[in-house]
Amino acid sequence: MAKPLISVVITAYNRREYLRYAVKSVLNQTLDRNFYEVIVIKNFEDSYTDKLIEGVGRTINVDIASIGAKIALGIRESEGEVVAFLEDDDLWHSRKLEHVAEAFRNNNDLMYYHHNTYAIDKYGNIIHDSLIERTNINNYVYASNEDEKMKVFKQYGWGLGLRNSSIAVRRDVYEKYAPIIRLLPDAVDVALYLVALSVKGSIIHEPRRLMFFRIHETNTSSVRFAPQSERLHRVAVNSVKHTIARYALATIARHIKPQLTRYAGYDEASIVAGILANWRGYTAVMSLNLLNHCKSLTCLATAILGIINTISPELTKRIITLYYTKGFRL
Repeated sequence: MAKPLISVVITAYNRREYLRYAVKSVLNQTLDRNFYEVIVIKNFEDSYTDKLIEGVGRTINVDIASIGAKIALGIRESEGEVVAFLEDDDLWHSRKLEHVAEAFRNNNDLMYYHHNTYAIDKYGNIIHDSLIERTNINNYVYASNEDEKMKVFKQYGWGLGLRNSSIAVRRDVYEKYAPIIRLLPDAVDVALYLVALSVKGSIIHEPRRLMFFRIHETNTSSVRFAPQSERLHRVAVNSVKHTIARYALATIARHIKPQLTRYAGYDEASIVAGILANWRGYTAVMSLNLLNHCKSLTCLATAILGIINTISPELTKRIITLYYTKGFRL
């Protein structure tokens, strides 16, 4: 049997309520099923999902929490020339793989493809989300060499590296980086884009909305819809994971693209993590570093908060607690 053009890697952890819908969105693609395989990586038994993908793929049941480790495993287990990622609570537009296949067939040196997204609620209804709208890039973007990639990066920042479910990559390029990707507990999408900026090959972003990003209470990466009693805990866990990933990104950048190191450093979430985790010395260093690159009032305020933390850690913890509980706004 011929190898598929595309391997679809669906990842899930401790959450089965949306998985079947993610799988169905892959099986309902306009692209002929002979051109793609489906690999579901999860840590629970789900006979319904297993039966859905019989004949077009397989499941790997493994107790791995880290998104980086699951993505790396998916890359290693894939047989397709291209690997496209989908998280269990997201959905794909029915023409997603058709556009991915067309892009890679028409560009032999293409190694990274990205597109825009819709926001949906827990029921699958399309909703307006200000964060999604701010981070969608409404221009077609193509870059084939180092100079062009740097121009794209300076114009759009990490915008072409957001949301795993919007990304497809050429497998043979990314297999080399799987051992590094597997170490990331967070920010894997940014790491995939960092690799794309750092190695030979072209990148494409299409302004088509080919993915539906689900916003809901059990989405561990967001605190916006979490119950108020859980917000601070979720902020603490997410920000610490994020900071570890940021450190890893900076380390990766230093080795494969030194000029990107300043952009792969710490950010506002890193300062929050430092305050909540009592990293007083590191928080001060991160804050001073962040002050040199701040472009918004939010960034500036967070950096100043990190510096105040060296004098009065209890005050800064209190401010963060109020912001994410009683005074929470976004």
